[in-house]
Amino acid sequence: MRAPKLLSKLADRLATARRDGAPVWAYFFLFMFVFTGTCAPVLSSSQPLFIYDKADYEAKSGIALKRSPLLYSLVFSDAQVEKIEYRRLVTKGEIGAVFTLVPYSPYETELENYLKAPNLLGSRFKHYLGTDENGRDVAARLIRGTRNSLLVSLVAVGLALMIGIIVGATAGYFGGYVDATISRLIEVVICFPKLILIIAVMALKKPSLLNLMIVIGLTSWTGIARLVRGEVMRVRNFDYVQSARAMGASHWRIIFIHILPATAGPLSVTAAFDVAEAVLTESALSFLGIGVPIPEPSWGDVLKTAQDFPDIAWWMTLFPGLLIFLTVITFNQIGDRLRQRFAR
Repeated sequence: MRAPKLLSKLADRLATARRDGAPVWAYFFLFMFVFTGTCAPVLSSSQPLFIYDKADYEAKSGIALKRSPLLYSLVFSDAQVEKIEYRRLVTKGEIGAVFTLVPYSPYETELENYLKAPNLLGSRFKHYLGTDENGRDVAARLIRGTRNSLLVSLVAVGLALMIGIIVGATAGYFGGYVDATISRLIEVVICFPKLILIIAVMALKKPSLLNLMIVIGLTSWTGIARLVRGEVMRVRNFDYVQSARAMGASHWRIIFIHILPATAGPLSVTAAFDVAEAVLTESALSFLGIGVPIPEPSWGDVLKTAQDFPDIAWWMTLFPGLLIFLTVITFNQIGDRLRQRFAR
């Protein structure tokens, strides 16, 4: 009886979403983006998820294979397991194995597969979205690139939210010379072109995911700070805030317990738009060669490689460009939806 009730509730939610103008496809793609980024290591790998027939191979090689080489290597980082050519063994019939969705590692190169077009038919180990100039599987690199985009965008936006909330709340609550000083600081930071500032900093620093996340976060907090400042100035004279102040609550308790929860709605809208901007910024920096460090895959890095083969490798432009477009428009749609909900 529970399954029909769950399906009925799901149908009611979808119907309500359609009536309210909510982009259901955007929530679906958001789920796929987060799921792919989170589960990337088990979606694309040259190591099988499970080996169900290994007696012949053990007898010939004397190597005791693990039942799940992928999970074993992820936990123990066993170099011996990582170097075994499982696809060749399966092709020869020496073992039986269940592979991941894309049976290739995003880092392995096979020069004999130079710029192969997408192939959905044919052999068991095919390249669904083609290969690049080094014979690397494009689908595997895009899946792992999703993980990097998710990590960079969430950490960068989280850092920007932390800085923006503290700075904006301080300026809006205390006012006076504190507000004037912080407002001038925000205006100075805004005067610098964001992308050029990021490029300048990344050119001086060693390329790494951590540096990329920090730089994007440190240059994205000004809009959040101005939003929080305005919301705090609006809320700080409400009756419940005055009551908390009269009861002897400290300034920081009033800010974080009584005032900031009222800004959760506008902040969620801003965060959705900022995630889209962070994904676009990370892709742009990787396209310029100063984003995600090599050999880590990135959507922008695949696009950068594609510009050397504009006529013969259309798949290297189409698929990463489509992913960037869908991700940005998804978060923008979700931001618009949140804005409409909190505007009521």
